[in-house]
This record gives sequence, C-alpha cells and structure tokens, in this order.
Amino acid sequence: MRAIIGAAALSLAAAAVATPPVGATPTPPAPTAPAQTQVVRQQTAVKGFKATVRTTTDGTVHRNRIRVFGGTPRQVEIQYSSDGSTWVTQKVKQTDTDGRVRIQMTVAPDRNRWRVKVPATTDFTRVRTPVKTFAVQAKETESATPPFPSITASQIEANKAYARLYILNTYGWGDDQWVALEQLWTRESGWNHLAVNPTSGATGIPQSLPGDKMASAGADWKTNPQTQIRWGTSYIKERYKDPLGAWAHFKAKNWY
Repeated sequence: MRAIIGAAALSLAAAAVATPPVGATPTPPAPTAPAQTQVVRQQTAVKGFKATVRTTTDGTVHRNRIRVFGGTPRQVEIQYSSDGSTWVTQKVKQTDTDGRVRIQMTVAPDRNRWRVKVPATTDFTRVRTPVKTFAVQAKETESATPPFPSITASQIEANKAYARLYILNTYGWGDDQWVALEQLWTRESGWNHLAVNPTSGATGIPQSLPGDKMASAGADWKTNPQTQIRWGTSYIKERYKDPLGAWAHFKAKNWY
C-alpha cells in the first residue's frame, strides 16, 4: 500500500513541476541538432587512449575528438584505408597539453576506414585506435559493381619511388616538388594505380578524367603505374608548371 501511495505522490509531484503557473511565460523549447548530424561514442579498450572516441557525423564528414595518454603533447598520424590492410597517412597532428586532438575525416570510396596511430617515443610504446569503418554510400555498397582492387603497401612504395626518381631525372624537380606531388596523389588516389572514382570515372594514380587520356603515355595505362605517373607529371608540367602549383590549386579548389 505504501508503494502505491508513494508512486501516486511522485506522479503528482512530477505533474506539478511540468505544469507552469497560470500567466507564466512559457519556456521556449531547446534548440535541436540538425537531423543529419549524429554523435557516436565508440568504446575502446586500447591502452594509451581514453575509453571513448567521440565522433560527430554529418553526411560523409566525420569529426572526432580523441585523447591520448602519456608523454603529451605528442604527434599522431591520421591514416585511412580502403581495405583495412594498406594504410596511408593523410596528415600529422599534435595533441594539446592534455593529450586531446580533434580530427576531421571526409569518407570516400577509397578511404572508408580510418585510424589514429601514435608513434613510439623513448618513454612510450606505439599505440593505435581501433579501426572505424564507414559505409560511404548505400547504393555503392549494394551495387553489383565491386570496388576497385586494393594494392599492397610495397606496391605503393614502389610507385612513389619510381615517381620521385622520374620527376628528378625528367624535370629536375627536387625534394620540395616531391613533397607536394606525394601529398597531392595521396589525396587523389592513395597512389593506387587501380583506383577508379565510381562517380566521376577518374582513373589511376593521377585520377585522369577521362582515364583514356593516359593512353598518350602508353597503351597499358589502365594497369601500369609508371605509364600513369609519366602522363600525370606531364599534365602537371603543362597545366600548373610544377607539383607545387598543382598542390596549391588542389588545396584551394579540392581538384587539379
């Protein structure tokens, strides 16, 4: 009997609180977040990271807040992958004095997994966040057309090594130009010569549009990374003078 009376009293008290006095100004409703924005908290058990990674999702843009313990401030590498085995470092950031860092990733078909890698120091071992995988577009993941094949890390390094030597011997472009080219094509294709943008059809390491433009450099343009690199650097030379010019244009326009 006491429990019933107590519950009734509680209900009445709640109703009294919820009902404003007569003549009182109603409290305006609290603003709501945009419908397309979601906040996801991913539980982790990785030593060296706070237990929760907070991700705000807005379309294909994912904004993350992460805290790294120990030896702060520390540099962290933001890496993406299309297959979970080959990882490409997109950028390097530094935590604040409390170990916190904010990271923004724009998900695309060739970068639908991301992770944060914290390199080892003299006092702390290397750690990584768990991999987070995002479905980029439902129509793409459900399509009968498979995504473009991934390539090995050693193949990516071989592509880069050829490009660096080629631009030095052919155009005399040194280290500063190489750094610009490496960043440009990392953003475009991850140095994957089998990459094809499913929306635009842009193809290969330089993301030639259309892809068959590269036939001017060789009939094997679809599968030969060296043919693609020769064509791509020629295009950059003709249109932007050098990789620094192409990279500056890309950063301003998000294309080149």
